[in-house]
Amino acid sequence: MSELVKTLSATRGAGLMLNIVVGAGLLALPGLVVESVGDHALWAWVACAIVATPLLIVFIIMGRRFPNAGGIAHFSEMAFGSAAYIITSFILLGAIVFGLPAIALTGGYYISEIMHGHPAFYAALLVLAAASLHLVSTEAAGKISTIIASGILASLLVLVAIGLYAMDWSSVGENMAPISKVKIDRAFLPFMMIFFAFTGWEVAANTSEEFKNPARDFPRAMIMSFVAACFMYFAMAFVVQNTAITGSYEASFASIAKIVFGESGRIIVSVLAAVIVFANLMGAIWAVSRMVLSLSREGYLPFKLKTTGRGSPVSAVLMTSCVLLAILTTDWLGVLDISKMLSISGQNFFILYGVTGLALFKLSKNNLEKILSVIAIAIVSVLLFLEGSSIIYPAGLSIAAIIVWYFKRKRL
Repeated sequence: MSELVKTLSATRGAGLMLNIVVGAGLLALPGLVVESVGDHALWAWVACAIVATPLLIVFIIMGRRFPNAGGIAHFSEMAFGSAAYIITSFILLGAIVFGLPAIALTGGYYISEIMHGHPAFYAALLVLAAASLHLVSTEAAGKISTIIASGILASLLVLVAIGLYAMDWSSVGENMAPISKVKIDRAFLPFMMIFFAFTGWEVAANTSEEFKNPARDFPRAMIMSFVAACFMYFAMAFVVQNTAITGSYEASFASIAKIVFGESGRIIVSVLAAVIVFANLMGAIWAVSRMVLSLSREGYLPFKLKTTGRGSPVSAVLMTSCVLLAILTTDWLGVLDISKMLSISGQNFFILYGVTGLALFKLSKNNLEKILSVIAIAIVSVLLFLEGSSIIYPAGLSIAAIIVWYFKRKRL
């Protein structure tokens, strides 16, 4: 029997989706956005949420329509064939290999708040520690990741509460641009970086088969989780924007904790952030290494990766870790920083949301759904056009994917 057990209600599903979507990146993003656009920071989050809404609806439709779907790559393959599958997979991997080092750097910045050293060095240690645990015991890594991951949401809520308590409410609003003076171009400046926080619903869409009543409860869960996540994002952005950050913007909540609890608060929050990032990395390395192994088995990589006698994908874990460490080296050398990594990753995920819109347009026979898909495609296309030369990276990945797909077909 291959069907999944239907155990999810709308409320439980929303909680599960929040655990998928809300992650360690939020420890750094609010501060980075304030550093980027100052008094427009909160409006930048609002703008991203507005843009993400029709894209979320596309995933709701696809999740209801194809409850056994294997993700965006599966959607694109159903609509456009095997070439689209490998292109989508490459773009997804291209997002991950920059997103995970950015998360690791988040932990690195918080550790550097209490210890001397370069954030990239501590980020590399976190990657090595997470990977090493997989090499020793994948089962143990999975259990630890699950336990800590369940506390991430609660930890972030506690940080918001601390921030709200630490704020000088008499001066609230002085650091925020009034809505009448908001500049659209400035509000959208950090869009791709912020969009990293709005990724994850593409994974959550694959839980639809496990709902007791998918047609009714799955859309409700998606909407509830989106509203709850936006509330948290806005609250965190509001806190950081209205608090004087004395340390690095990348570790803004360490500065906020120091206002309330002194030096001990800064240390506790920094340690907590490092633990959260460690858990995120363990789960992510587990997932990505399996994806790399799968691509190798299907002949989409120029080499074959194997598992050990116990079924552990050691070679895939090592390969994944080496790529992440290589990206972290670019921060050490001053070539890329955490903001740029988040932007690159967010942009690739944004493109994949557009791919889902294209798949919906091709697969749906409902006129309203086609109109929605056109809106989603238009949003993605316009914002990518405004990004300009930064699309070189996903374009290069697409070309590489087509080459791999072509030579695989010739071997068949």
